[in-house]
Amino acid sequence: MSWTTNCSSSCTPGTTKPWTTAPISVGQNLKSTYTLTDQPSTVYEYIDIDYQLRIGSPNAIDLLPPITWGGAEVRCDNKISLPNNAGCVVPWYTPTLRLPRSEYGASADMIEWAQKNLSGHWGLRGTGQPLHRLQGETQSAGNRNIICGTSKFTKDPNVQDDSCDEFPFAGNYESGALNGITHGKDCAQVTAVRADTTGDLATDWPTVTTVGTVTGSEKCVRGHIPKALNTDAGGAYGAFVVRQRLADNDPFWLSITF
Repeated sequence: MSWTTNCSSSCTPGTTKPWTTAPISVGQNLKSTYTLTDQPSTVYEYIDIDYQLRIGSPNAIDLLPPITWGGAEVRCDNKISLPNNAGCVVPWYTPTLRLPRSEYGASADMIEWAQKNLSGHWGLRGTGQPLHRLQGETQSAGNRNIICGTSKFTKDPNVQDDSCDEFPFAGNYESGALNGITHGKDCAQVTAVRADTTGDLATDWPTVTTVGTVTGSEKCVRGHIPKALNTDAGGAYGAFVVRQRLADNDPFWLSITF
């Protein structure tokens, strides 16, 4: 039998043959290791890999025609997440961002409330569609200003270190600001609810409650959330983007856990 791997783009070697007419008998295993290397561009590139297997018998015609199939398409980059930090992902895999209630309290509860009660069900696997990363920082900042700008959000003195939290995130293509919302007041409104005074924000402010009338068709949710919970949840999303090497418009699921 023989085995050939073909690798496209700047991947090297372009072809590798770990077995070339290697003898094999009944019950025997053939094992081989080979390495493919790529130098990704400054943005990203796709590497296609395909394989060919031939099986024959001595002094006879091949038992089967060559068997050819494609491998996993791989996307490699050198700076999508971190400058001069090369790596690769399998782009058809959709990762999941998990935000524990024990860490993010009311901020996590606000997201789960929106996923379950608003018609968009953003990022909720099995019900909604994935969220998509918006890479442009300028556009993200503009989205945030539309929903949470200082002229559009008034802090509530009853919420500890109140801040404006929004979902979908400003750094998502699903942001209300990119889907017809021109002022955060048109999002569904919620506010954090104090449950205790332990000094741990996630424990003290674990849930949200709605403010005013909610129809369920709103294109976003805006909440009065203690700043540290809001900031930490946003930081978790940023770290997730780096860890999963998400490029612009890459999809991801979002799950609220305990």
